[in-house]
This record gives sequence, C-alpha cells and structure tokens, in this order.
Amino acid sequence: MFPGERPSSCVFLVLIAGCSASLPGTLVGESAHFRLFIDPDLDRSTLAPSQQGQPALDALETDWADKQTMLQMPEGKRKIDYHLMTGGHIAEICNVELVGTKTPPGCEVQGTLQIATGDLPQQHELMHAYMELVAPGALPIPFLVEGTAQAIGCNTDAGTDLTYDIPWQQAVVEIASNTPADVYVEGGLFARYLIRTQGIEAFVRYYRQAPGRRDPALFADNFSAFWSMTVADVWTAMHVVQPGAANTDDSICPCSLSALPTDGQPIPSDVAHPYWTIGDTQGASIGVTAPGIAPISVHDCEGVAPILMTDDLFPNNTSAIADAAVAILQLADGRPRYVPATISTAAAGGYLADSCAGTAPYALPADFLSGAVDVSVLSSPPAAENVRQYLQLQVPVAGHVTPAGGVGTCASCDFSPGSCALLPLRIPVTVAPGPLNVAVLPSQMPQGVGASLGTGTILRFTN
Repeated sequence: MFPGERPSSCVFLVLIAGCSASLPGTLVGESAHFRLFIDPDLDRSTLAPSQQGQPALDALETDWADKQTMLQMPEGKRKIDYHLMTGGHIAEICNVELVGTKTPPGCEVQGTLQIATGDLPQQHELMHAYMELVAPGALPIPFLVEGTAQAIGCNTDAGTDLTYDIPWQQAVVEIASNTPADVYVEGGLFARYLIRTQGIEAFVRYYRQAPGRRDPALFADNFSAFWSMTVADVWTAMHVVQPGAANTDDSICPCSLSALPTDGQPIPSDVAHPYWTIGDTQGASIGVTAPGIAPISVHDCEGVAPILMTDDLFPNNTSAIADAAVAILQLADGRPRYVPATISTAAAGGYLADSCAGTAPYALPADFLSGAVDVSVLSSPPAAENVRQYLQLQVPVAGHVTPAGGVGTCASCDFSPGSCALLPLRIPVTVAPGPLNVAVLPSQMPQGVGASLGTGTILRFTN
C-alpha cells in the first residue's frame, strides 16, 4: 500500500494544533540526525523492542548512513522528527482512509521534516525527508517527488513491471492519491533510469530545478533543456528489458553496509544490519542457512538483475526453527548483491561443481532435521539446462529426502541410470548420516517460479 497524497505543512497540521505546531507525541530519544516521538495514544506494548529507544534510533541512523553515501545529505541541519503513531492519527494527518485495524503506511509532512508512521525505518518517507535536506525549497510534481522516494531502497518486496507502459503525459499529471499509483510505479522507474544513466549528483541537480506544475508541455520543455534529451526517448528506453536483466525493475540499494560474513559462524541479527552485501565471490559458492518461515532471497544492488529466491516447489510448512532452510548460492556474474538480514550462517567454498568429484563437502547444521527443511540452489547466471551441477551434503542424522524432479541423490558419484538416476518425479528416499551426493539437471526440473529465479528448491528433508 502506498501513502496517500502528501499534505502541505499547514492544511493537516492545523487539524491537530495549528500550522506552526509539531505532530503529537512524546520525545523518547534523540540521535545525531533524528528525534523519536511516540504518540500518547499508541499502546507501546505493540511495538517490538527494535522500534523503541536506542535500537530504534540506531535503525534510523543506519538508514541515514546508508542513503547518505548516495544522496550526500548535509550535516548540521535540522533533525528529522520521526513519529510513531496510531493508525487513526496517521490516517488523519496523511489524508488516507483507515481500513479496519490496519495501520496506514504513513507520510512525511511536506516542508516540516516530520514523519508520521506506524513502524520504522519507513524508507519511502525517509527518502522524502532526505530530499528536502538535499533540495531545500524544491517542490517538483508528484510524479518526480514520489518516484524519487521509490527509487532508492533496500529489502523491497517487488519491482516495477517493465511491460506496464502508459503515456508519460498521463503519469506526470497524476497526484499521489490517484488509484493507478503511476507516480510511484512509473515515477520510480523514471528516477532510477536517470540515476543509473546520468548519476545521482546530476539527478539531484535536476530535482532541485524541476517545475511544480503538472503540465506535460512544461515538464517536457524543462526536461529537454536540462538533459538535452526528450522525455519520450527516456520513456521508451526505461521500459526496454535488457539481455540478462529481469523484466521487473527494483529499487537501487546503496549497498554500503557490511559484507556477509562467510566464516560459518552465527551472524548477528540487529538493526545495524538490515542487509548484508555480497561482492565478487571469486568463483566460490556460498552456503547459507536461514529460518524456514521465509524464503531466502538475493537482491541486485542496482535493482536490474532478477531477484534470486527460493521457490515453493514443496509446500511451505516448515517450522520457525533455526537453520530450517539451506541455499547454495553460485554468483558467477560478479554483480554486487545483498541478502536481507534473515541469514543465520554463511560459509564460502567450492560446494557447487561441474563434477561430483570436484565438490567441497557442505555440512548441514546439526539441528537441520528437527523439522521439514529445504535445500535450494540459486545461480546467476542460471545453470545451462543440459549441464549437470553437483554438490555433496554432509547429513548429520538419518532421515528422509525427497528430491525435486531432475535431481538425483547418491551415496557415491555413480549417477548412471542403473545406479542413482536423475528422475523427473519426486520419489522420497532414506538417507544415512554422512555424505550425500546430489546431482541437478535444470532441464528436468519443473518449469515454475524457480525456473526464472535461479534453480530453486532441489531437496526436502524430513526426519
């Protein structure tokens, strides 16, 4: 759900305490760039520990530091007031409808550096505040304001469908509350295209001088005068699906935070690490573990390459236990990527190989078979359909394993039809503690979601 029309500094603040007043809330903490307030009517017991006190301020400062590497927000300016509020107050301040008990996303009250929301960090509204700091006094049309707030972010759920194409004149006259949400969808794509092709500094200069009247002719003339190219040409180019790229376009993540530790030790999960970056793996695979309640995903920092994600080939009924899912990542294209902070452990090695004898053993966690758990392979570029890949898993205890179609398991490296054949059907087998060799043939795997997102789930273990 997107925020509604962003209110002016007077119109909606006057509903509470007059145009010059601040939003209601008790100041509960302050950091270098933020002041944190909590609505007196908000039940604090509903807030997670990470949403309160110092952890909340740390999360906001982490977001600032990450985005600052791109936007270069100035130091020493007014702090951003971040208000955690009830759904009713958010709906009133942000001019959106309150539906049932669902808390609206919130808004940044234009021109005041005040954010009204129900959680943190709300990256979209923070981007509005950051842009007010880097472009003080600027007020472009909603297409550009909301698109810029959509352009930069991490751990986003879904990208813009490049096949969705409307006349640019339609998008630039819309406001934020229009149902098609083109100011967010197409505006985000427009802003990201300019940032990627022209650079963030030039884009910020453009933003500062862009007109505020929703007039297609005025917008086009200003755009051409600044960029020496036409809106129509950019509109066409930004909808082209490039070779090897996704047919969706995702937010740009600065990817300035810490690299994923790959020493096999437990990885901390805290507000200072909303994601972990992955650089050039130098040909090595990375074995990662995560709780089984959410898919393992790998995102492209630039937002161009497809998101690699474990699929739902097997029913998603894994329990919320530690290390209930394992994925072997093979990222051979050298693109900078990141993973959300749901990863429990990560270890680098030659786990995925073109020959069975060439694999390095990957030890499954000791508690791996405490429930139904999955092993996946995520590759970029995707493995060739008719080329087998191999890995060797060190199984801690006896159990049952169900391979996906096109996947074979064997105690040895003999994957011949008379021994350990790769079958198109899912047939469970019993496995003993110790080495389990696995062969994967993508051409025989089911052609579903996972086919476009790497390889997907290859095995399910049960005890």
